Amino acid sequence: MGFALISTAEAQAASASDTLQQEINQVLDTTEGGVQISRNEIAWNDGDVIMVFPLPGETTAPVSSPAAQKLQAEVAGLPGTPTEETTVGLAASDNCPTQVIGNDWYCFYQNRDFGGRRLQWNEKHDPTAVRFSDYGFANQASSWSNKGAKTIRVFDGCKAGFSPILWTEAAHSRSSYVGDSKNDKADCFQAS
Repeated sequence: MGFALISTAEAQAASASDTLQQEINQVLDTTEGGVQISRNEIAWNDGDVIMVFPLPGETTAPVSSPAAQKLQAEVAGLPGTPTEETTVGLAASDNCPTQVIGNDWYCFYQNRDFGGRRLQWNEKHDPTAVRFSDYGFANQASSWSNKGAKTIRVFDGCKAGFSPILWTEAAHSRSSYVGDSKNDKADCFQAS
């Protein structure tokens, strides 16, 4: 009986990809309605919400995969597959999607400087408070990017009228760090 030897790099890559899948499985197991759409992405509500994980060995979530781009185009009301005229593109170094035509997105990041997991929503979100816990992201936001025209208010707690506002995101703005006093405290947000 023979056996195959694998290199240390291959073993580390296999272990790293297992770790990535374990992280994805943990989020899927603790939330409802999520579907893994690529090696490193989960989508909820037919792509209205997408979580992107950094690939093994990386510290920042990469640009959206073709599967996510297709969902993003559908959510934005763009016909068919993304084209050069309607594609989901990027601005700056935060990898939060934006479209040439259609609704833009707003994103929250697990780490400062737009690092770690990226949780992103399409601009058309209604004004109801959205709980980060529904997506396995409570008390994890450290930076953000608002590519759309909506104002986003982020809260510590989710009790209407009682939860303190941590920060307000103006349209077309971003922050590479929310600050020590606000870091990892976001429980929900509202878009208006």
